[in-house]
Amino acid sequence: MKAIVLDGAGKAFVAGADIRFFVKNMKAKRLDAIQSFTAAGQDLYKRIDNCPKPVVAKVDGVSLGGGTELALTADEIIVTDRGCFGFPETGIGIYPGLGGTQRTRERIGADLTKYLVFTGQILDGKSAVELGLADHFVERTEVAAKIGEIARSATVKKRRQRSVPERYDAIARFFRDNSADSIREGKADTKGNEKLAKPAKKVSSKAPIALRIAEELIDKGNEMSLDEGLALELSRLEEIFATEDAMTGLTSLGKGRPEFSGR
Repeated sequence: MKAIVLDGAGKAFVAGADIRFFVKNMKAKRLDAIQSFTAAGQDLYKRIDNCPKPVVAKVDGVSLGGGTELALTADEIIVTDRGCFGFPETGIGIYPGLGGTQRTRERIGADLTKYLVFTGQILDGKSAVELGLADHFVERTEVAAKIGEIARSATVKKRRQRSVPERYDAIARFFRDNSADSIREGKADTKGNEKLAKPAKKVSSKAPIALRIAEELIDKGNEMSLDEGLALELSRLEEIFATEDAMTGLTSLGKGRPEFSGR
């Protein structure tokens, strides 16, 4: 069977959405334009989900935000030493709106999805495969052969949730047992464990409204079908882009870490 390969055209796989588009429309009070843009993106990603041929994502460069969300539409994700994954959105006042709170959960479960979305942690290729977010880590010289192997043997398959790797077990429990607000406010007990203290510190600098909505989307989506979860994700979009925190975060790029007001 032949396969379709998703690949970046430059040094990145996909570095993310055009922030200037968001800011321009927020200043013009055209949140409907942002909503329409994201709805069209979700529709495209669903078409990849439902493609009758196997789809392979070749992540040989930076894959952030919408780029990671695009990779997650694939049946198989190949990553090299130049590839990485991450959701920086809560650090700029918004949340992943192209399936990041939903397709990630299908692969690695709700607890580790919260870890990635709340912290904005960037995963290198080997870490992504270990966590279950990606499927194959290969050397750049071996990518073509791996794609050929998948194309010859692959069939379209439904995503399957991986078991939590032992190294991430404590982190998964931490994000299962503590709310986004309690972690951000420093009320969650890290038990003196540096492996918990570091992600907790990352969460403390994120936008509180974005964290809260992302948490609701992940928790509620965990009880829904993928399509229902994606619709829920889309339904909160205008709300988040109307916040002061979103404007603060999206206009802060290149100017240092933003200070969020929770409004």
